[in-house]
Amino acid sequence: MRQRCASCARPDHVVLWNVVIAQPLRPALVRVVTPDGQRNVWFVGDGSECAVIDPAGDVGVLLAHCDLRRLRAILWTNIWPESVHVAMSLADYTGAMTYLDTDDLVIWRQAEPERRPHHSVPSGLVLDVGGVRLESIHTPGITPGGLVWHVPSLSAVFTGKTLGLLGPGGADLPAPDRYTLLASIRAGLFTLPSETVVHPAHGPDTRIGTQRWDRRFWS
Repeated sequence: MRQRCASCARPDHVVLWNVVIAQPLRPALVRVVTPDGQRNVWFVGDGSECAVIDPAGDVGVLLAHCDLRRLRAILWTNIWPESVHVAMSLADYTGAMTYLDTDDLVIWRQAEPERRPHHSVPSGLVLDVGGVRLESIHTPGITPGGLVWHVPSLSAVFTGKTLGLLGPGGADLPAPDRYTLLASIRAGLFTLPSETVVHPAHGPDTRIGTQRWDRRFWS
């Protein structure tokens, strides 16, 4: 009969090892469409923190999309009064900071005459949220303080109503504002790389290179 090898015997105490594989924090981009289909809300950041661009809709739904991340910044492209209360509720729940171009403060005051945004957005403001760099570009037209937010690491730009798949927004703008809008798109957006993905306030994405062919910008 074979004898059991003493060195192969089961030890009296078994030590259990928990192996945790660290996952890198990668840039994350999430689009939330409001139930009426009229607004795209964008979350950008990484696995630890994020910013929201153009808050709209149900606050609880937006908070759920933050998941376990810290919401650090609330940003606008083209502000509208209904979004102010959504933003303030998000800020109160999370401690996030609101950022608004001072030229759009008059629109903010229509909804909230007492409180003010936490920060103004000077020309060329750069924010770092979750290791993602967001660069502001002033694009007046839709609103006086209109902005787009460029994220080079994602080859993306968030344009609000300024530019979308069907071209420039604001079809009903007065002629002077329309000219201002087209000029700001040419100067602020068409200098970006052609492959830059345009994430608008409504509808599907497009690209900067595609929009440059629109004759309305060059007539």
